[in-house]
Amino acid sequence: MHAMYYNTCMEYQTMRVWKDTLRKLRYIYAATGESMICIVDRLATQELERIQNADRQDVQVQALPREKE
Repeated sequence: MHAMYYNTCMEYQTMRVWKDTLRKLRYIYAATGESMICIVDRLATQELERIQNADRQDVQVQALPREKE
């Protein structure tokens, strides 16, 4: 079970989501007990990390030296 921690320093904003997305968030909440705000934050953090890791891999591939033929 996920513990719910709310940061009192965080500012909240209203966000619109599609009805289907809201159903998915509610399903995740029902399955895990994790608050929807924590779910959204966790998923956004995971996606940001995935993008940053992909960017790093792209840079590493570009930096590989070419073999002389």
